[in-house]
Amino acid sequence: MNRLRVGVLMGGRSPEREVSLRSGACVLEALEGSRYEAVPVEIPRAGPWVPPDGLDVAFIALHGPYGEDGTIQGVLEFAGIPYTGSGVLASALAMDKRRARYVMASNGVPVPASLAVDREALAARGGGLAREIEQTLGFPCVVKPNAQGSSIGVSIVRAPAELPRALEAAFALGDLVLVEEYLTGVEATCGILDDPDVGGPVALPLVEIVPAREFFDYEAKYTPGAAEEICPARLPPAAVWRAQAAALRAYRALGCADVARVDLFVREADVVVLEVNTIPGLTRESLLPKAARAAGIEFPSLVDRLITAALRRAGRLAEGVRIA
Repeated sequence: MNRLRVGVLMGGRSPEREVSLRSGACVLEALEGSRYEAVPVEIPRAGPWVPPDGLDVAFIALHGPYGEDGTIQGVLEFAGIPYTGSGVLASALAMDKRRARYVMASNGVPVPASLAVDREALAARGGGLAREIEQTLGFPCVVKPNAQGSSIGVSIVRAPAELPRALEAAFALGDLVLVEEYLTGVEATCGILDDPDVGGPVALPLVEIVPAREFFDYEAKYTPGAAEEICPARLPPAAVWRAQAAALRAYRALGCADVARVDLFVREADVVVLEVNTIPGLTRESLLPKAARAAGIEFPSLVDRLITAALRRAGRLAEGVRIA
């Protein structure tokens, strides 16, 4: 049997480049030599790039803009290369938090109350923004870029005097910023995997997140010991069911494929979905592999599942390549 030539796409132009390189390295390590020919494909931070010739499938380990927002998916579609994860539309939509929330809310998914602020609107509002936040959301609130991942550029604002610095940090990463309600409850994440045996997506065990810092920021996500990640989450069965149901509804509403990770808060009587990550981290500290392991899916099998799913969607499922 000929080995499948798998290009592992990593690096790129996003602020999450270093995380992407770590995800890519873990995927490369997991690919079995007898089944796959692993091809590391590091996309440069700047400059031109075209897909290499001869790939049977591209494993996307890119996070953030240019990798998770439909850009690379469009390039691969044009090149006719099957790839892991969601397609162009779902990727672009999930990356745009504001528009993703419109779609999720219209499909019955509870989302945080928020205000969207662009640069022009900020200039027009002037000092009135703090008053508007006080009246609609209250303090503390959360300020974040509309289209970034890994909590990059996110600030908790506890008083109006802290707002300008938080806005400056968020606007450094994009022209649209979200100001949203400060949520309390149990922070958790729900991995989703498509399972052909059941004919659709299934929810993995919830991971409960207990950060040692003020919130689950970039350092807490990727520094060993900076957060306690408990799987399965210490929640009543009814709360787990509500969270998994909301995560699946969000996944379907955005049209995701293969895999995603849905971040949410579980409160006493309800669930609030923050966002859907269409290319979850795949480092040793990442949440999706932890949830998959709790479901009995070790990392090499997870990688194999995603490659198999990509080939199946493209109608190129090779004989002998099966979900582990």
